[in-house]
Amino acid sequence: MSDLISLEKYADLCAAMAETAGDVSKEIEIALANSVSEEDWKTAKTSYTAKMSDPKDMGKTALAFMPLYQAAQEKLRGGGTLEDYTKVHAEMAYIKDPNDSNKKIDFMIVLENNGYSHSKWLEMENYWTPRVATPENPKFNAEDAARFRELMQKEVDKIFGNKR
Repeated sequence: MSDLISLEKYADLCAAMAETAGDVSKEIEIALANSVSEEDWKTAKTSYTAKMSDPKDMGKTALAFMPLYQAAQEKLRGGGTLEDYTKVHAEMAYIKDPNDSNKKIDFMIVLENNGYSHSKWLEMENYWTPRVATPENPKFNAEDAARFRELMQKEVDKIFGNKR
């Protein structure tokens, strides 16, 4: 494993590279912009990937990596606005499939209609859900949760054509 790049630094770099779609030249560009040489990046990527997929590691490295990666994503991108999160959340929950009114619309259609990729939505969802829906989560924020409920009601009213 690379002694030059900590797991935290590796997570930061991975978050910065999330939209590169595996384009090695873009990854190297981001690594260099973050004071990591091409060689050190390639060594770290190979080493950490091998460690995380090694059954002898029993998932320890992956378990340590995920919270670091999620924190890096949050720091880098945040979660978008609560208004946007609520709109997409409400549409996923309440809009029906135009071909079958007994089924919810495919969530990928909702994402596309709102200009989000699946990965961007997951970032937004991972940012806001603990803050508005899980009181026992340390990130929970009662003010955000109250605002979410208010915004959700407005979105549901829009979807169903209710006037208040």
